Order: sequence, then C-alpha cells, then structure tokens
Amino acid sequence: MHLTIKFRSMSVILSLDVGTKRVGLALTNEEGEFPFPFKTYNRAAGEAESKILLLLEQRGIELVVVGLPLNVKGDKTEQCKDVEKFCRRLSKRSKIKIEFVDEHLSSEEAKERLTEAKGGRISVSDLKASIDAAAAAVILEYYLKQKR
Repeated sequence: MHLTIKFRSMSVILSLDVGTKRVGLALTNEEGEFPFPFKTYNRAAGEAESKILLLLEQRGIELVVVGLPLNVKGDKTEQCKDVEKFCRRLSKRSKIKIEFVDEHLSSEEAKERLTEAKGGRISVSDLKASIDAAAAAVILEYYLKQKR
C-alpha cells in the first residue's frame, strides 16, 4: 500500500500601503495565514519600487494585496489613481497578481494598535517609523478575513 500526502501549496503574500512619500509592507507567514508588518520604503527616486521588485523575486511572491484609499461612500479618490499607477509600474516589471482592498481607516486602526502595544505611550517619531508597515498588516488582515 502506498500512501500519498498532499500539502496545500501556499506562499507568502505581500501587502502594500502606498502613500505619497512612503510604502509600508507587510507579509504573511509561509502558509499565507498570519500577517505581520515588514518594512517601510521611501518612494523617492524609485526606492520603494526597486526594493519591492527585489523582494518579490527573492521570496517568489506571486500575490500582492494593495490598499485602495476609497472614500466613505466606497468611491475612488484622487489618491487611488496614484496607487493604481504605482501598481501598474510594478506589474509591468514582474509577473505578479495584484488584488485591491478597501483600506478605509487602516492607518487609524494601525495607530490605535501601535499605541496600545506601547501601553498608550508612543513618540511621534516611533509612530511615523512604524505606521505604514502596520497599516499594510491591517490591510492584509482585511484581505485574509475576506478570503476565509
């Protein structure tokens, strides 16, 4: 008798919180189940794009979840155009699948979580350094909950 075991083929999912100055990144574990903040890159001089493309290649990431800053009614904002343009440039340079999710209030939720984690005391500089990656993790959490 021969026993065959099938493993679910999952991979790391990358999430982006694309801002005008910085891009926050979050990743899942190898099973694609748990999001965690990863890094924040500056958009100036294409730094974020090049670092993201390198990360995609190094980790073999096939799916990128990107937060779209929709308004309260669920309509696209001017900032959405910038986010979509950024993503078009990424997809032209790599073979990734991009899925968009409403990121409405993700930064606020990330701020609350960071403040709570620090016992209510967090400096402005610590907050600025951590907020974008934390917001990307919140976006990825939204996405994973939708898929379950």
